[in-house]
Amino acid sequence: AKSDLWKVSGHWDFYRESMFSPMAIDGQEYLAKPMNCPFHVLMFKSRARSYRELPFRWAELGTVYRYEKSGVLHGITRARGFTQDDAHIYCTKEQMVGELDSLLTFVLNLLRDYGLNEFYLELSTKNEEKFVGEDADWAEATEALRKAATAQNLELVLDEGGAAFYGPKIDFHIRDSLRRSWQCGTIQLDFSMPERFGLEYNDSDGTKKTPVMIHRALLGSMERFIGILIEHYAGFLPLWLSPIQVKVLSITDKFLP
Repeated sequence: AKSDLWKVSGHWDFYRESMFSPMAIDGQEYLAKPMNCPFHVLMFKSRARSYRELPFRWAELGTVYRYEKSGVLHGITRARGFTQDDAHIYCTKEQMVGELDSLLTFVLNLLRDYGLNEFYLELSTKNEEKFVGEDADWAEATEALRKAATAQNLELVLDEGGAAFYGPKIDFHIRDSLRRSWQCGTIQLDFSMPERFGLEYNDSDGTKKTPVMIHRALLGSMERFIGILIEHYAGFLPLWLSPIQVKVLSITDKFLP
């Protein structure tokens, strides 16, 4: 529901104008939630924070909704409502490189656990026409992502101008058994949203500083990832993933009991 928090943050108008048209129910204005980020921001802001708490990590399986046009809907791999394995990490600039390195390793190891071993990373940089924040922050964030990606010794593809308006990102693209490419998880560096929402933490010297925010999805849309696995394994899922692992087949009627 629309609340005073949205008015204070200035982000209600952004969602109202660029994401969805509000709908009125019993005189109260509602809209479908397109992402979890602002809500985690407000949770962080709900009380004073100390540098001792950082890096601060919040994760949830959050259901979100997007107005996808009917022509692009495709089973469970492209839907209007889906669940994201979403997380946001709040850290200092000094902690940023270490967090990115551990996140990249985490995501890649998770994909390998599912038997997905062919993938590449895509680094999306600033769109010069649609961005918020300072150029210096964008340059620092992009370079930090590039270094973290390069350290994984994987193919790194550059997507110039493909970043979200609030920061650069790395997307994880996997190739299935038919060599088709699917975009799954993502890691995004965000200097602007904490500043725009007025996030602060008390540093060791007693001053107030703004944290860096890292957006992280491991598998992305849970429904979409299940669809990718079904495609990859042609329905013959590994034993530990199969919903029916064992069947006992009776060969004559006398064995039915």
